[in-house]
Amino acid sequence: MKTLREISSGLTWAAAVLFVVSVLAVGCRPPFPQCRDDGDCAAEEGNSTQMKCCMEQCQECCQDGDCPQDRPKCKDMRCVECLENGDCPEEKPFCENEKCIYECEIDSDCDARGKPGMVCREHKCQWECETDEDCSESMECKDHHCVPRCACQSDEDCPEGKMCQDCECVDKPACEMQTIHFDFNRHNLRGEDRQILDQNVECMKSRSDLTVTIEGHCDDRGTEEYNLALGDKRARAAQKYMKNLGISRNRVKTISYGEDRPVCSEASESCWEQNRRSEFTE
Repeated sequence: MKTLREISSGLTWAAAVLFVVSVLAVGCRPPFPQCRDDGDCAAEEGNSTQMKCCMEQCQECCQDGDCPQDRPKCKDMRCVECLENGDCPEEKPFCENEKCIYECEIDSDCDARGKPGMVCREHKCQWECETDEDCSESMECKDHHCVPRCACQSDEDCPEGKMCQDCECVDKPACEMQTIHFDFNRHNLRGEDRQILDQNVECMKSRSDLTVTIEGHCDDRGTEEYNLALGDKRARAAQKYMKNLGISRNRVKTISYGEDRPVCSEASESCWEQNRRSEFTE
């Protein structure tokens, strides 16, 4: 039988062999980043990332569960914040470049989000206003934007002699009385000349202080006396038409110049036609 000393010596020798085997086993750990298990990755000097052994390589992650809360998705063995919009929280609903971002930072971001005309408020694309109450006291809401409050909406909101233009009451443009013409040796009004007289009447109604003198003119064919009489008939024909449309006689006077004030001196039909006229002078 073995003595106690022999047994003790045998145990000591076995422990020594086991220790050497353990040391040799550790010494055989594959070179980083190669690995056999997570322990090889954790044993790497200076490793504070808690790498995982994936496909015999030390990586940041093998699956989502290996990633921290602020980067919960595993992509290509890397932990990222998101892969799609659904991975992001409500306050940062868009996933771009593997990060969750706000809907907007500046107004132009809203155009890129397909929301043109909106403005960026608290990182969300919103209309500048929905009602006038959303704007300052001197502004109003128009087409979802705050604009200077209008002094008028239509011409009816403005005093006499003014019209509504770009929300402001401005002076109406001064209308001008237009000349009418006649056929040869005639003083009756033609259709196109009645339309001109209609415009002249509207002009006088918009300018209550306006009075005019209708001048009757003729071409140089015929005697002077005949043309003076014809010019008078032409002026009175225009006066009567305007009176029937509401212009009082005391605002419209008449005078005949016959052939004395031609606008054209050529002996041609086109020239004579220009001289057969009634002009309206203020």
